[in-house]
Amino acid sequence: MKLLLTILMLFSFLSNAEEATQCNTYQNQARLIDSDLTLCWSLDDEAIKIKAFHPGEVWIGLGFGKTMTNADAVIGYIDKALVVDSHMSGRLQFDINDDPEQNITGSSIEFKDNETILVFERMLDTGDSMDVVINPSQFTDLLWAVGGNKSFGLHPEYGVQQIHFESGEQTQRSFSNLIILHALLLVLSWGILSPIIITVTRYFKVTPGQNFPIALDNKFWWVTHWLGHAGVIVLSIIAFGFSVWSIGGFDLSTLHAKVGIAVLALSVIQGGYGWARGTKGGPVDDDGNPVPRNMWYGDHYNMTLYRRLFEWLHKSMGYVVLIASHLCLYTGFFLFNLGAWAYISLLVMEVLMVGAYVLFSLQHRWIDTYHAIWGFSRSHPGNRFSKRPYEE
Repeated sequence: MKLLLTILMLFSFLSNAEEATQCNTYQNQARLIDSDLTLCWSLDDEAIKIKAFHPGEVWIGLGFGKTMTNADAVIGYIDKALVVDSHMSGRLQFDINDDPEQNITGSSIEFKDNETILVFERMLDTGDSMDVVINPSQFTDLLWAVGGNKSFGLHPEYGVQQIHFESGEQTQRSFSNLIILHALLLVLSWGILSPIIITVTRYFKVTPGQNFPIALDNKFWWVTHWLGHAGVIVLSIIAFGFSVWSIGGFDLSTLHAKVGIAVLALSVIQGGYGWARGTKGGPVDDDGNPVPRNMWYGDHYNMTLYRRLFEWLHKSMGYVVLIASHLCLYTGFFLFNLGAWAYISLLVMEVLMVGAYVLFSLQHRWIDTYHAIWGFSRSHPGNRFSKRPYEE
């Protein structure tokens, strides 16, 4: 056992000595957290010179920014022996583009002594709006990726952390509390509440124990629908505000942001459009009191063309918004590199919703809104558009 510990200590010493040799012309060095990638750098008042090396013949990418979206990156393509100043607008390969201003100098990448070595130099403030300003006296958000082979593509090794270039201190980068609240509110709103509300709206227009069709116009589903989705919209607006506040502005550069703003806009339109559903009408008022016959006419009771178009559009847009909201959640998980648990949790919620639809359909719980309010009688004019047989 002592011999084994001695060998391990000797190996560690030799490894550290080799890293020190690699960085002997640089002021600082650090092995990045949970990585085989080592960074060396030197600073002066205006510029930083960086050297990164990794075992094997691989491509290496270093990025400055909070996420892979809108990040300033330097990518070393070992298969082309080329180092490129790049800009990243997302996490996919086609989101990585060469920066029109190549603000790196003295760059190279080579495979030597079974290691890939990337070297470049850049100004701390390049004056380029697509480049991050590096302040050595503050923590800088650093992203890194290492390819599994020479060809640029998927990277099995990657990380996100913060590094203090002046002191050499490293730390794991954590999400701000506002971003965490943003995510929690959206998952609560669209991943949990909205599917439940839509399920209640579709299958609980008649509640268990209700003496239907003698007892009509149970407003449980209606109150749940408008009050619940009003809450979802309010929570979404608050979550949007947290996001803007956290990143210090309005940024639509990611698919997550584009889909998110579309969902928010459509949900607000849906909420507003609900007020334009037309008049109700019918032989009784909302309190069950009889109404004079000359006041029975209403868009809903008579199922006017306006009301039929409203129902088709309102329902269709509702499902579109729900699907888009889940796409927004999945892209958010992807953007912030959440683990499989996040995807599985949302998928479970979706499976439960579909399962509830199947179960309640088999139980014949779906009842048309018109029937739930006025019953099946042929005397009600809207029943000529009924989706189920009349019952006297």
